[in-house]
This record gives sequence, C-alpha cells and structure tokens, in this order.
Amino acid sequence: MKVRVEGLGHAYRSFALRIGALAFAEARVTAVVGPNGAGKSTLLKCLAAVFPPSRGTIFVDGRDLAGLAGKDRARLVGYVPQEPAFTFNFAVLDFVLTGRAAFIPVLSSPGRRDIEAAREALRIVGLPDFEDRPFFELSSGERRLVLIARTLAQRPEVLLLDEPTTFLDPRHEAEIMALVRRLAAEMGKTVVVTLHALDMAVKYADDMVFMKGGGVVASGPTGEVLSAALLRSVYDMEMGIVEAGGRRLIVR
Repeated sequence: MKVRVEGLGHAYRSFALRIGALAFAEARVTAVVGPNGAGKSTLLKCLAAVFPPSRGTIFVDGRDLAGLAGKDRARLVGYVPQEPAFTFNFAVLDFVLTGRAAFIPVLSSPGRRDIEAAREALRIVGLPDFEDRPFFELSSGERRLVLIARTLAQRPEVLLLDEPTTFLDPRHEAEIMALVRRLAAEMGKTVVVTLHALDMAVKYADDMVFMKGGGVVASGPTGEVLSAALLRSVYDMEMGIVEAGGRRLIVR
C-alpha cells in the first residue's frame, strides 16, 4: 500500500519536524537517513501513530490514518521499535502473540489462528525453533528478529522499522537487511526503515530519504538521488562514492 504524507508537523521542546510532501511506494524498501537529531525516528513514530502529528495528514492507501480506529490502524501499519518497552521475560511465542492484539477480543485468549500467525511470523524471520526460548536470553540479533516477527504477526501492509541494525555485528546486520529486502520484494510490503549505516541503505534500499534539521533534504530512487554533494550537504563532511564489485560504496 502506498503511504503519502502532506504537510506533516510535530514539535517538542526545541525540535520541530516539518515534512511538506513525501510518499513511500508499496513493495519497495525506503531508507530514511541523516545525522543524529535529523528527525528520522520522529517521522517514523508519526507514521506509526506513536506520536500524534500537530498538523498535516498521513494517508495509507488513500485513507487518513488519524481517522481510523486503533485496531484498524494496527492491521495496516506495523511498527518495530529498537527495543521492546516491557520488563517481563516472555517466551518467544508468547511475545510474538502480543502482536495479535488487534485480532483478539478483550478478555479473550489467543485462538488457533493467532497461534498459527505467530508461528508463521517466526518462520518468516528464520526462528521456527525459538518458540519456548526466553526473550531476554536471546542475542541482540535474535531479539531484533523476534521484534520483527511480533509485528509481522499483525499482518500489516506497511512495516516501519526504527534502526533495526544498531549495535549488531556485520553478519546479523546483513541478515536483518536481507529479511527487510525479502519482505518488500516477495511479500509486497511497503517498508520504511531508519538507518545510520549508509552502506546498508545503499545496498538494500530501493529509495532513500535524506533528512536534516527536521526536514527532508532530498528523496528518490537510491541510484538517482545519492551523490557526494548531497552527502556533504546532509552530514557536513566530505564523503566519496566508489564503484566496487558492481556496488556503490561510500568512503570517508
């Protein structure tokens, strides 16, 4: 599903997010990049309705996100934070089942379809044998995959991931991004991911959005928008772009 933003604004303390017009295409990965404090996570949280915009509109498949009930919104848009905001050491399957909240009636237990959806999500992320493992005993990379599985259990059309590769080693970083790529290419998800790792963005993202100071500096297909001049403007430092092994690499 296509996501479209018009005149989006959100402010707190000394920061203000200002997005005039921006669109995210279905079945594609869009990487949102920029320096610390650029507004990447704030934009993502507005798209996820974690932060209510102070102005502007977010459309998902032509529907105003603000006008939807919480359960309807959860079936359209799934948000994967950097870390879960809970303190209980759930078993992995029980944790993934929390992603089915939009489908389970109040005061009811998960049904067969909910359990099947949770198990399918674990299969998609490559952890089918982790059902009984305690969440806090997992590695950082495994936790990130379980967080993604919880959101996939919602079966949303739009998937928002906030810095999913932060603090991961190169192998787990590549595994997460390869999964993100498959979710768009094979399952048709609209995927928006915030990243600090520019090389990962260039390698895996169909489109890129460059942010600085709460606004969008440039956006478009990765191969068209990326340039040394843009990197210098956004990051205030010299970076080069070289071709190696059929890939574009960023050098500092």
